[in-house]
Amino acid sequence: MLAKVLVAILAGFAIAIPSTFWLLKKVRIKSKVRHVQVSLALGLPNSLFIYLLQTSFVVPIVIITVAFSLIVVALELTLRRVASKTPDTKITFDKGKNGTLVPFEEARAAAGLYPDDYMTREFWLEMKSYTSSRSAQKKKFKSENRDFNIQQTRLDLFSSINFHGDQYEVKNGRRFTTDSPQIIDSKLFCLGNSTTFCEEVPDRLTYPSFLQRKMNAHDLSIKVTNSGAAPATLFDAVGSFSSRGDYGLSSKDIIVIFFGANECGWISQLSGARATAEIWLWLRALGGLANFDFQLPTWLYLKLSPLGFRKFSRSAVNETIRILTNAYENYSRQGVEMIAVLQPNIYTLHAKSEYEKKLERRFSQDMKTLVQDAYKRFEFWIESAPFGVSATHIFDNSKDSIFLDWTHVNARGNEVIAQFIFDELKKRELIGGVSEA
Repeated sequence: MLAKVLVAILAGFAIAIPSTFWLLKKVRIKSKVRHVQVSLALGLPNSLFIYLLQTSFVVPIVIITVAFSLIVVALELTLRRVASKTPDTKITFDKGKNGTLVPFEEARAAAGLYPDDYMTREFWLEMKSYTSSRSAQKKKFKSENRDFNIQQTRLDLFSSINFHGDQYEVKNGRRFTTDSPQIIDSKLFCLGNSTTFCEEVPDRLTYPSFLQRKMNAHDLSIKVTNSGAAPATLFDAVGSFSSRGDYGLSSKDIIVIFFGANECGWISQLSGARATAEIWLWLRALGGLANFDFQLPTWLYLKLSPLGFRKFSRSAVNETIRILTNAYENYSRQGVEMIAVLQPNIYTLHAKSEYEKKLERRFSQDMKTLVQDAYKRFEFWIESAPFGVSATHIFDNSKDSIFLDWTHVNARGNEVIAQFIFDELKKRELIGGVSEA
């Protein structure tokens, strides 16, 4: 009997001690006391199980259940202690977008007070009024168009939004671009999602409006049109633009597609469904438990979710490249020039300020996984795409805050984006007669 006890103890702790070191190393605990506690919590049930396994095959079933329960409790308590000392890690995709979803003072601070104090309470209230009006219009449209197929419905939906305010104007889904020239030789259309629509700033501070003033400063009779839609995927942006008959494209016109944020896989290009609704059921169950502040499901979810979410980023990238390539070929046949600009986001910054680190923590690890995986693939593709250019690092040297969330930017950011696009058009000789100003 003594031999069986010794074998059980040695075998039980031979399993428990390495397991303890591996586990606590993963969660970055160095306390020797904690190592002893977890080793005992794992080793004693293991030893008892091995001993009983040598004498009976019935009792171990009960022991397995008890041992597993003790292990789960030990892990949960250990991870709770770790979580109490580390920054919060979000499971949900969207939390705390600056602008319309945060208190006024926070929105004002994020705006950066540039080029002037545009984030006044009056503008903030007008912005909130617009988002409320848009939601009501969308709700009404969907209730009246339930028989439409989902793709066509979404295209028509974006064109159905209207709003008129002092600093905010939207007509047939199109954001107003200020400072348009009286004499127009050609047109430039900015296609994209909410990062082109720029709902976080007044009409005059969207990047298309900045780009229009840049054209005017160089005596170019080019009218810039903001054709961004919020929220929209590249499929929506290109499809909605192509379905409208009031643009009147000519061979001298230019299309600029600003893409990336909604093309990473977190939202379906065609249906608009979120990846969180289509991921494996057992992974969604873990995510649900994690949102109830259970630390073990949280830890398991964060370790396993990248395996599931990367399939969405791969699919989204392939679909995006297909849409861009088809658009380029279609516009080329019409004699229209097109460039696709891969937009920056907070995950592409080479270095982050404390503000940006805090901002990044508002969003889930899943979002980061999708964006980083997709952008790695986009960057590789865009190097050989004749119509593509990457703007992912245009904010790397900025000393000021740019981002309002992981992808939307303030007025300073829009000005930098407009300058980048202008310089790229100039470099490709798509705008003629430009002299240095």
